[in-house]
Amino acid sequence: MKKLLLSALVCSAMFANNTYAQLADGSVAPDFTVQDINGETHNLYSYLDAGYSVVMDVSATWCGPCWGYHQTMALEDLYVNHGPAGYPGVSANTTDDVMVLWVEGDQSTTQADLEGTGTNTQGNWLANTAFPIIDDASLNGPYAIAFFPTIYTICPNRSITVSGQIDANAHYAGIGNCPQQAEGTDAGIIGYNGDVGLCGAGDVPVTVDIQNMGTDALTSAEVLIYDGASLLSTTPWSGNLETWGSETVDCGIVSVTGATTLDIVVAASNDGVASNDETQKVISVAPLSSLEVTVNVFTDFYAVETSWAIKNSSGATVASAGPYTEGTEDNFGGGGPDANTTMTHQVSLPAGEDCYSFELYDSYGDGMQYGDATSPNGEFGFEIVSNGVTITSVSVGDFGEASSSDAVLRTDASSGIADLDVANINVYPNPATDLVNISMENISADAMVSIMDLQGRVLATQVASSNSGTQIITFATEGFAKGTYVVNVNVNGMTSNTNVVIK
Repeated sequence: MKKLLLSALVCSAMFANNTYAQLADGSVAPDFTVQDINGETHNLYSYLDAGYSVVMDVSATWCGPCWGYHQTMALEDLYVNHGPAGYPGVSANTTDDVMVLWVEGDQSTTQADLEGTGTNTQGNWLANTAFPIIDDASLNGPYAIAFFPTIYTICPNRSITVSGQIDANAHYAGIGNCPQQAEGTDAGIIGYNGDVGLCGAGDVPVTVDIQNMGTDALTSAEVLIYDGASLLSTTPWSGNLETWGSETVDCGIVSVTGATTLDIVVAASNDGVASNDETQKVISVAPLSSLEVTVNVFTDFYAVETSWAIKNSSGATVASAGPYTEGTEDNFGGGGPDANTTMTHQVSLPAGEDCYSFELYDSYGDGMQYGDATSPNGEFGFEIVSNGVTITSVSVGDFGEASSSDAVLRTDASSGIADLDVANINVYPNPATDLVNISMENISADAMVSIMDLQGRVLATQVASSNSGTQIITFATEGFAKGTYVVNVNVNGMTSNTNVVIK
């Protein structure tokens, strides 16, 4: 959650039903036509088609960090030195390749607020401001405004970058990385519809976005999909795309035999630039898991907003937890014992073959991003541990209201304990005082026997060799605090878990 109390850089947008997150870098910017407070009309694609890059700042008059950034004059400097020639306030020596649009994103804002005389403002936003000011909250939806200020740079090819609160020189340097028109024919790929997680070999739907990056109209092309050196499919396309025009091409279904990386290539006659002709699509396969897994969730400062669910292939929830404990460090439930920590859960999956997805939820709608993450890589998100090994690890940030990870694990007949008969494993005495005995009969392979706490941390381990008879493993309990523990027996990836109480 983006709170002024946590950051001097952002303000909460405070929408009544905020389920937005920023548009991802590389997204295609939606077109819009708006009027500024002086009655002038501004159309995004008209600026882009004229070769301008557009820096768009969506702010609110009441937002302190927005005001602080406005006072740096960064966007004013950018507009004066690089804005459209002949526009009010633009230098006669302008580079003439940038447009700045400042958008008031709170629909309740008044003209008095903009002038600094209202009741919901930080100051006079019009003073010493030459670039257009647009009082129009209708862009919040299509531009996924989750907080103020949100600052985008939009290149002439319609691609978006979240540029943020940087100075004028940094803005202009970033604009220098925008793709340039090529003379003649130039077909490029600007995106595909996400990576795909599979439970095994199977069919993969492929769609890609192609764009005309040349000065000549693009009327035909082919999209080819390779798995290594093997050509899987060829999809012809025809149409009429003007410069920077784009279209989604449905390439149908391709079949893969397992985890792989697809190479996707667009080919057009007399294409003059090869560097933008190819992209890759990563195909992952769910790892095989035992039925007993540990789920670690790495919370942010607002753990009270976080919950999760594991769902089977039919979409039914088989495990879930959260929201976590509310804190009292601010008015939004920040802090508390579950904030910025690792929440650990023991999960028993249903026996049998299935494939599972993992969904993270944020009730406020801005994902997980504030505070100090406790994951090994210092990021928020989750991991799934099977037999002491991390089989899935996903890092997240501002994912909005929900983040779904497909095919995080799969189970089959060998995932259960069908061959590890629980009737042949006995834990005693239970409750235990001085020691715990684990009796095993007819173990077909070496067994790893562990005592774990309820957070899944292994406290002691012994190895039992394969034996056709009966053998007993004994753990002394004098170093254990009173409470409930788990005795885990693992043989060839199959597990048996038994709770034991130590008094």
